[in-house]
Amino acid sequence: MPVTTPAPASSAQQAAELAPYTTLRLGGPARRLVVAGCSQDCVEAVRAADIAGEPLLLLAGGSNLVIGDSGFGGTAVRMAGTGVHIDSAGVLHASAGEDWDGVVEHTVAAGYGGLECLSGIPGSVGATPVQNVGAY
Repeated sequence: MPVTTPAPASSAQQAAELAPYTTLRLGGPARRLVVAGCSQDCVEAVRAADIAGEPLLLLAGGSNLVIGDSGFGGTAVRMAGTGVHIDSAGVLHASAGEDWDGVVEHTVAAGYGGLECLSGIPGSVGATPVQNVGAY
């Protein structure tokens, strides 16, 4: 059975602080922050920034992110969509905003092996497999 957490609706803030979205809690504001509650929200925010010709920063868990005190002069899109499940074919599906360690716990609880050695790595599904897990 799918485990889902209601995703926040997409929202945007002008001059929003980015420090709360990094594990080091450092950094100044983004000119604009969009919180994407699902993949479609992300696509729309990226498309809008592209059309406007403005810089874009995608945020996930923030564990490999350092932002300068001057902030980011464009649109930051925070991936906040959640939900994880294993389908009838045994394929794991996880949203980009899902906590990586929580996904590992989910697979272990479901009796699947292979990810348990990757427990404790910080970040979210949207970035951890590329930036942190790739180190192994």
